[in-house]
Order: sequence, then C-alpha cells, then structure tokens
Amino acid sequence: MTALMAFDFADAYGDLNPDDGDYRFYAELAAEIRATRILDLGCGTGTLTRLLASQGCSAVGVDPDPEMLRVAMQKSKGEQVDWRLGFSDRADTASADFAVMSGHVAQVFRHDDAWAAALHDLHRALIPNGTLAFESRNPTARAWEQWNRQATLRTLDTKEGRVEFWHETAWVSLPLVAYDTFTRNLDTHDEKVDRDVLAFRDPTSLVRSLEATGFTALNQYGDWRRTPLTPESPEIVIVARRA
Repeated sequence: MTALMAFDFADAYGDLNPDDGDYRFYAELAAEIRATRILDLGCGTGTLTRLLASQGCSAVGVDPDPEMLRVAMQKSKGEQVDWRLGFSDRADTASADFAVMSGHVAQVFRHDDAWAAALHDLHRALIPNGTLAFESRNPTARAWEQWNRQATLRTLDTKEGRVEFWHETAWVSLPLVAYDTFTRNLDTHDEKVDRDVLAFRDPTSLVRSLEATGFTALNQYGDWRRTPLTPESPEIVIVARRA
C-alpha cells in the first residue's frame, strides 16, 4: 500500500545526484567569460550556486521549493548566496552577466508559453552581451527508454532508514514525457510515488525560442566535455548571448 513517507528528499538530493560534470562545465564557463554576477535559476540545493560564489562571484539562487532552499542555506558557504524563493520573475533587471539553468531545469517548463516567459525574465535579468547557459536532454537519444527500476535503482542510508529510489516512464507524447519516482523505505515498507512531466525540445526548437526572446545561440554541445552535438548525444548544452 502506498503511504506518505516522512522522508527528507531535499537533504538526500546531493547524494542522489553525485555526478558533477555539469557543475564543472558551468564553473569553467563562468571563469572563461570572467563572470562576476551570477543568476542560478532552479538552483535546488545550491551546489552550483555555492561553487560559483566561492569563485568570487556575486550569486543569486532562485528556486520554487522551500525545502531545497532550506538545505542550500545550511550548506557550507551558503551565507555567500542571495537565496530567493520563487520563479524567474524574482530576478532583478540587469543584475547578472551570467545566467544558468542546470539539472535539466529547462525541461520543467512543459508548455511553450511558460518556457518563453522564463527566457524573457532571463533576458531581462542579464546585462547586454550577458551569457545564458543551460542543458536539455536530447530527445533523439530517448533517455526515457532507460527509466526503469533495473537501470535507475539507488539505495541510500538516511535518517529515516534505508531507502530505495527509482524511476519508471509512465507515458511518452513528445515533446512531453511523464515519469514516476518511487521512494520505498526498506525498514518501514512505506512507499511514495511522485509523477513529473518533462519537455524534450529538439535543438531547432530551443534555438528558435532563444532567438524569439532576443538571444543568439553561440555554441551547442552534446555533453559536458564539449563534444559536438549529434543525434546520439545525450545532452543539448547551449551557450547563448543576450543582445
């Protein structure tokens, strides 16, 4: 029987997402363009935001989840960041020279009008010639076909006991894909299921949406090593410039 679990997902988020290839990419890019004022939209628990702040940047982290921000504020160097609860409209006008969306945040904007609104706010928040960088899963790589218990199962020791996590694809109607995240406490046998829907936009659609908002796409990569984008690439990593 599915039950509500007393489980601190935000606290375990970092352990569930240990790969830091994306963080290294964005931190290196910030250094290359000599960014001094950072906007991290959808910052989550703030790993990237705090990393950029530690490089000497003035950093603002925005996220709609108060639990994620709670954890972010408690982490080392959290006091160096201006944390803001909310959405893209919380960004101040002309306040950043580098804006970033990591962790596939770009895909949570399911509908084109919501995506366009976020890009508009990011354009407003950046100074002229400011840089925007983000990634989205490449739809032609069909990552959702590997979202099942066998391929995604992870187990963590938490304050609430030993907990299993895994994902299962629920339905596919491109550009939208729905998937369920299962959380099962092996000690209490409580289980929780959460459904999310992501947008898998193709490179052409992403570039067109950027151009419509006043951005110019400078580079497109297929992974965090800056490999050229191909149909087989797992990621679409885009670096764009505000007009």
